[in-house]
Amino acid sequence: MGFFEAEVLGNPLWKYIALFGSLLAAGVLHFVIQRLLHRALKLRAVPEGVERSVRVLFGRPLGALLFLLALWAGINLFALPAAAAGVVRGLFITALTVVGIYIITKLVDLLFSLWRERAKRTETRLDDQVIPILSKVTKFAIWAIGILLVLQNLGYNVTSLLAGLGIGGLAVALAAQETLSNFLGALAILVDRPCEVGDRVDLDQLGIKGTVEAIGLRSTRVRTLDGTLVSIPNRTMANTVINNVAKRPTIKNEYVIGIVYDTPYEKILEALRILREILANHPSTANYRAYFKEYGPYSLNIVVTHWCKYTDWEEFLKATEEINLEIKRRFEEAGIEFAFPTQTVQLVGSPPPGTTGS
Repeated sequence: MGFFEAEVLGNPLWKYIALFGSLLAAGVLHFVIQRLLHRALKLRAVPEGVERSVRVLFGRPLGALLFLLALWAGINLFALPAAAAGVVRGLFITALTVVGIYIITKLVDLLFSLWRERAKRTETRLDDQVIPILSKVTKFAIWAIGILLVLQNLGYNVTSLLAGLGIGGLAVALAAQETLSNFLGALAILVDRPCEVGDRVDLDQLGIKGTVEAIGLRSTRVRTLDGTLVSIPNRTMANTVINNVAKRPTIKNEYVIGIVYDTPYEKILEALRILREILANHPSTANYRAYFKEYGPYSLNIVVTHWCKYTDWEEFLKATEEINLEIKRRFEEAGIEFAFPTQTVQLVGSPPPGTTGS
């Protein structure tokens, strides 16, 4: 009998050496993976939060998984009694389940760290508030499922446990229904992004117009044009029509310029030329139209449509003022008169205008 065939506790010595070798190989493999990961992270510019999550994932969780797999491969070489083999198998499955859940939670941390880095590039703070809560809720759900799997593997009846938890969960859900609906509304706003902090919005169904000041987990606060602060539950915000004025590419301004009826034909053409020239040369103009549209009750009406590229309301007003003042100046220089409401009243029996009685 050779040295490696010598029996120890009923098993040859080479099996113990093989068990030790598999554990040593797992440790070396883990060390090599960490070194390669360290070099890869140094070559690429990875955000600090993401890098930390990656290092944690490839640290203890991966090491524990490799250790368990090496231990299982080594133990399978041993001849164990049926009872002992069943116990070892149950313990291994339990340990593997726990380690697997641990790895999944670290993967969740990595995914949420990537989301958190993306959220830093947005103006709204809602995602910064929601991401940690979602991370904790997700990991709690994963651990809850994992614990149930472990209990089932150990022979416990999880059906009755789930029934009890279902009744308790239903009671909690009914009690927190409004809070939960507002939280889900906040998630809907976060995912769909109909508006962000600083956006000017019109909530026609609610009769509210103003600027979004904050989006919280329970409510969205809007500063109205009157200066009041309105708190709107997120479930209401998620179900209403949000007209996001801040997202429009231009502001459309349409108005009618009326000139007097006795304006000569050449002056009408000159008025159209002046209007089109002013609109075309103003820096705020994205597009424009100016056409002689109709004969009004007391004026010749020119319809002007101006699309202003300045979406800030004050800048839009300044641009509109500049255009209006330039129209006024150019019309006065050209001798083109603006019309105003007038009426000519002729009395019955009186001579028509321009004649003299006998």
